[in-house]
Amino acid sequence: MAKNNFSTAMDTARVGACFMVVMLHVAAMGFSSFDGQWWASNFYDSLVRSCVPIFLMISGVLLLGKREALREFFKKRFVRILPPLIFWSLFYMAWNTWQGKDYGGWTDWVRKVASGPVTFHLWYLYAIVGIYLFVPFLRNIWSASQRAEKRTYLALWALVSALPTVQTALNLNIDVLKTYRLGSFFGLAGYLFLGAYVCETYEQKTDKTRYWWINVCLFLIFSVLIMLATYAYSKRAGAPNPLFYDYLSPLVLASSICVFNILYGLGTKVGEYAESLKQVSACTLGIYCIHVFVLDRIETMAEGWDDASISSWWSIPLTALCVFGVSLGAIMLLRKIRPFEFVT
Repeated sequence: MAKNNFSTAMDTARVGACFMVVMLHVAAMGFSSFDGQWWASNFYDSLVRSCVPIFLMISGVLLLGKREALREFFKKRFVRILPPLIFWSLFYMAWNTWQGKDYGGWTDWVRKVASGPVTFHLWYLYAIVGIYLFVPFLRNIWSASQRAEKRTYLALWALVSALPTVQTALNLNIDVLKTYRLGSFFGLAGYLFLGAYVCETYEQKTDKTRYWWINVCLFLIFSVLIMLATYAYSKRAGAPNPLFYDYLSPLVLASSICVFNILYGLGTKVGEYAESLKQVSACTLGIYCIHVFVLDRIETMAEGWDDASISSWWSIPLTALCVFGVSLGAIMLLRKIRPFEFVT
């Protein structure tokens, strides 16, 4: 594939995954109780659960095939991730303080940032630090492995990663993961390996149009299965339960493969929008970080509306579009101020 087409495909996948994150957090607000709007929340949540895996798969495509010195790799990656982690943590702490929360003195602020995310969605910035530490070694496994060995690794990773979901769903008492010490094949880092493999597979397909449509159909099937499995398990548990939404659950994993192929394939066909996609793609980290604040502001402004008269079937995607648009505008403005360019 031409370099320009590849870059546009990656930008398309990144923008798509970013919008899916926004949609997920909008939809999740109506998930906690069985009411007239719950099915809409479950439907949209099931559609976009592969958002974080897609981000990780993109990282795998871009990183595993590269060769660079360890010092150069860590410098590039952590200069990219640590400033946003610190800045946005302090941003949300400052906002929470304005809202009345007390974090204590400045040493307590430092301790809080070091100990974990101050808002739920910033977990990803902390997780990516640990994942990046493993990339140089995962990169060597990738480059030294034959195609069959890559498939074997991915099969073991998928099987082991699915175990917690399966054990919980079937109420199995044995902890196979712990008993057999299978932790080497468990975790989100496997999505990097999966992304590189799926991209490699896509490029080897001769009939890419047919392959793309097969992935569209499979994505719809897996999304429906996630939705129905979530409903069935929630009814059994007596309350909404997100077990099958887990990023390592087998249905989300399968859906992630399909979504990556859909976005990647779409990106190879939209060359005329390459520059616009590149600009939006450059803002996705900032959008990810700021969108929860924007969503909170929009929800606050909407207080007092008669929620019962508003259908979640259209309000969820509309709100997601508004939050994404406002977040994009805010980040584009911030990026024009040089110091903020490094944290957005």
